[in-house]
Amino acid sequence: MRHTIDSVIRKSVFPFLLLFVTVFAWFNAASLDRQSGKDFQNFLPAEKDSTLATPLFSARRVPVFLQAPIADKELKTELEKIVAQLPGLSCVNVLEDGRVIYERLSNEPVVPASTQKLLTAIALLDVFGPDHKFTTRVLSKTQPVNGLIEGDLWLIGGGDPLLMTAKYAERYKDPFPYTNIKDLVMLVVSDGINEIRGAVVGDESLFDEKRFVETWPERFRHTDQKQSGPLSALSLNAGFTRWDPIKESNGFNTPADDPAKYAADVFEELLEDNGIEVEEGAKSGLAPDDAFFEIARIDSPSMLEIISKMLLGSDNTTAEILLKGLSARFEAQGTSLGGINIVADSLNKSGYQMDGVVIADASGLDYGNRVTCMLLTELLDKGIYSSDLKQSLPVTGETGTLRKRLVETPAEGRVRGKTGSLNGVISLAGTVDTIFDRNLSFAFVTNFDGEKNRIRSLHDQIILEFIEYPKGPSLEVLAPIYVK
Repeated sequence: MRHTIDSVIRKSVFPFLLLFVTVFAWFNAASLDRQSGKDFQNFLPAEKDSTLATPLFSARRVPVFLQAPIADKELKTELEKIVAQLPGLSCVNVLEDGRVIYERLSNEPVVPASTQKLLTAIALLDVFGPDHKFTTRVLSKTQPVNGLIEGDLWLIGGGDPLLMTAKYAERYKDPFPYTNIKDLVMLVVSDGINEIRGAVVGDESLFDEKRFVETWPERFRHTDQKQSGPLSALSLNAGFTRWDPIKESNGFNTPADDPAKYAADVFEELLEDNGIEVEEGAKSGLAPDDAFFEIARIDSPSMLEIISKMLLGSDNTTAEILLKGLSARFEAQGTSLGGINIVADSLNKSGYQMDGVVIADASGLDYGNRVTCMLLTELLDKGIYSSDLKQSLPVTGETGTLRKRLVETPAEGRVRGKTGSLNGVISLAGTVDTIFDRNLSFAFVTNFDGEKNRIRSLHDQIILEFIEYPKGPSLEVLAPIYVK
């Protein structure tokens, strides 16, 4: 009996609620018509008048309100079929302008792999701003006299992760702005210097000398898998002395034992190639306080450009150098732990949902990281830097880690996303431009024991469902019809 009464009440109230919304919208439209006059008439198609075939109290007056629940229900039905096949612990979240379209365990903390870089990127933009640049300087204790510098020449690392030689930069398929160390050499040459009666000394003292994050798995810390170069404030070619000229992966690369000395070695060689005699061999060390004569300086690309490079190829070395750079901005010396605390503080102050989130590094190599799918989608969907973040992501079938993903499918060129992959982890977070000109933010992370390719295939199937959103009656079908 109670059920029958409730049903009658609901059926009685709904028409009045719909009537209220419709009449309110009608009066607002009438008010706008009076204010805009001829401008409003110009807005209507010239060949049609304003006679409506749809009755005033028709449900077609509220098309958007009707379309969303129908489309969301259909998407949910299709996604549930796919998500049910995901093994292990999987979180999924889909947003459109802050509205949750679909979620499954979206607040469950999971290991993110490289989607961790999204947290790092937002914190970097918040703390440094998109236009910040890092500076590498050349100093001496004495001013040049007749082209001669008495004593050492100090190459001071400023935390630029993209200080490179042209040969190293050319190994990447996607072109990107970088700091060419030869340009810094040519600034020294242009100053009229022709002899250095000392050595080139690399100074990396802006950061500590810990080459890797201490909580990483053993295979990452001792470079067996070379997922990152040795971390340094004076990092040339990501700290690698030799590299595969064709493959972007670091598997055949040789890390420098002393990154600052390696940078000084290359700098000295380039000086000599360009006619400057250097008396002593390159080395690393701390510049003395009285080495304050600036011979040359060079700035890095902007922070936004560096972040784009980091996300495009999932550059672990760049991520971890930038993390120490965050720390060095506020502390005497940059450390990974200091940077971790700053990232957490930035995200908390920005109002993101941080319950259960644990930050263990910048790159996502650490299994101690925990994020939620809700947080990943929030980073892409809200905040003053979400647009910058989205534009920095790889594109399906075109660039970066998504170059070979979803090729020759309706999703090609329509998805920007950050991939993640570790043993037992597959993740993807990004945005989709649907065929109906809607933009969705999404994240899915799967922690599992099993076969990666199958999970990646299921993730791709989810993306393909997004592409056709919103299914169901179109706005044109639901909207009022104008007739002559």
